[in-house]
Amino acid sequence: MTTKESTSVKTISNQSINIKHITLEKGPKRQYNRKSKTDDKAKELMDKLLEEQELARIKREQDEFDAQKKEIEDQEFTRHIIEDTDQKKLKEQQKQEQKIEMDQFLEKLIPIAAQMKEETVSKTIMERVKNAMINTVNYTKIGQKGGEKKQVTDKLIDLTLVEDGDLCVIDFDINKKLSIEETDKIRQNIIDNMLPANVGLVKTAHRGLHVYCNRDGYTLPLNRCVKCIVLDNIEIDIFGQMFKYKEHGGMEQKELVQNRVVGTNSSFRDTKKQQKRDIQI
Repeated sequence: MTTKESTSVKTISNQSINIKHITLEKGPKRQYNRKSKTDDKAKELMDKLLEEQELARIKREQDEFDAQKKEIEDQEFTRHIIEDTDQKKLKEQQKQEQKIEMDQFLEKLIPIAAQMKEETVSKTIMERVKNAMINTVNYTKIGQKGGEKKQVTDKLIDLTLVEDGDLCVIDFDINKKLSIEETDKIRQNIIDNMLPANVGLVKTAHRGLHVYCNRDGYTLPLNRCVKCIVLDNIEIDIFGQMFKYKEHGGMEQKELVQNRVVGTNSSFRDTKKQQKRDIQI
């Protein structure tokens, strides 16, 4: 806003001169919001400090939580170890008690079993196989032709039917192409050097050897182990009672597994040469 005024001024010559002048008035004061750089930096440092303090607080609380959690887990782990140790001690104690009971039971049972075995093995072979003899007909080991008249001729021993189950037969099959002298020499060598003294010996029709002996608990893989040992001029089969009944689909069936050998003093026809051969003791 301006104001016009006039002033009369006298000069040196005493003349009056009117001078006009204008007065400028100040308007309303303007407000400024200018920020100070120093204040901004201080605020930034303060914010950063507060953020660091907050992060430190969070980390401290997390560390405390983790420490408490670990302590609880350690206590739980220790408790499980103690429980497992106690369980193992209890099981070991029970196992020891069961072992003591079993040892005491076996101590009483072993003499009885030994006596029963002694009674069994002291019997003659014929006594042990008397209920396991199977009739044969027409001098053959296997089934008959249709229409043939059947005549009971001799016996086979079915090892599946032997009551004690410990008896087995070792069949020494000597090379049939050898001379009688060579065959007899090999058979005698088997008797002298390969067999114990208390076994039953049967000379077979082909001049081989059947040996009746006890398994003494030895486990055979099959009832009939054919050619399980092959030597020069000798093939060895072993027949025993390992599986009494046939199995199908993992289930035991009631059908017996036939496991038969020629009985003593029996005669059978050689189907190739159509002549009889006697089994000799």
